[in-house]
Amino acid sequence: MLSRPRLFLIGLSCIFLFGQVAQAQMLPHHADRDLRVMTYNAYQGTDLVEVAKASTTQEFLVAVGDTIAQVRKTKPPQRMRALAREIVASGAALVSVQELNEWSTGTFDPSTATCGAMTTEFDMLRDLRNALLATGGHYVVASQATEYAFPPTPGLISPSQFLCVGLTNHVAIFVRTDRPSRLQWSNPQSAQYKSMYAPSTAIGAVPFPRAWMSIDVRFEGRAFRFIGTHLESSDGNVRERQGSELRDGPAKTQLPVIVAMDSNAQAAPAPIDPTYADFQRTGFLDAWAVTHPSLPGFTCCQNQLVNNHASELFQRIDLILTRGAVDVKDADIVGVSQDSKTPDGLWPSDHAGVTARVDLQYPAWMNNPFGHRKDSDNFAPPFVVH
Repeated sequence: MLSRPRLFLIGLSCIFLFGQVAQAQMLPHHADRDLRVMTYNAYQGTDLVEVAKASTTQEFLVAVGDTIAQVRKTKPPQRMRALAREIVASGAALVSVQELNEWSTGTFDPSTATCGAMTTEFDMLRDLRNALLATGGHYVVASQATEYAFPPTPGLISPSQFLCVGLTNHVAIFVRTDRPSRLQWSNPQSAQYKSMYAPSTAIGAVPFPRAWMSIDVRFEGRAFRFIGTHLESSDGNVRERQGSELRDGPAKTQLPVIVAMDSNAQAAPAPIDPTYADFQRTGFLDAWAVTHPSLPGFTCCQNQLVNNHASELFQRIDLILTRGAVDVKDADIVGVSQDSKTPDGLWPSDHAGVTARVDLQYPAWMNNPFGHRKDSDNFAPPFVVH
């Protein structure tokens, strides 16, 4: 039989443990709130500058031929396998990926100026999905958008190989699916920007639309909006207008916002791009600058063939920006070590990837377990597990 003093001590211990459990259930658990997000430009294999600059029909034909020849040298399927390894190793739950191109080729008859049947030569979105699965990743495409799409277009690979080349440029948001009790998403949206770059070429003005996509996410009960995009690279005025469209469009919400993008807006080194300054001015925080204020964190770019031995990154344009109740804990640059290369010595992309570990905060009223939600607290509609 237990003595009274021992019974008393056991009782006190039970009360203390019950109190600790109750407190743990009522208060947020910070470790569980950590979420890793990512942006990565997969690199379509060319910057298309030669095509945009062609001023004669002959220059245009050669530029198209040179473009597909260069894409082939960058070996997109190999690079998507390397990219998948970086994504899976990062543990990112949400990944914004740009330049997931589909390249198709076919015959061209100069006598009739017509293209024959086209065959898909590279499908980088498909290849990345397959590579993620083969690498042990559990991801689904939650939202995607088409940026520019070019129909079969004649080209010439010197000295005499005529062909036709087609191109569709995609951006996509990937979401991890292996922890559905913690992470749910809904409300996928996407659209092209109204502002777009349309250079004059030998065949007339060629539009290069850009696009954004978004999903509403609930992680450990905290709701926020995740946005992926790829802003214009060749025209700063167009890029600045696209940034404004994004802030007035998908980012115009009372939910906390995370934007993961290839912004093409230089954040480092100085001088900074006006588009980047616009995001700063309107209350967005830069995950890299918050956690590594003294480091440049360059993310762009390797050479066009991505076969340079030493990294040639010289500017920071790939960004993870946050606004609202998002506390950035850390950020990292990936895809920049020699180990990240393909078996043929190619970088996964001409860009580095950027990851950020964030802590999602409760709205203020939830810090009081007996509080009540105000009408001004904006929550996404009911979430479903995908």
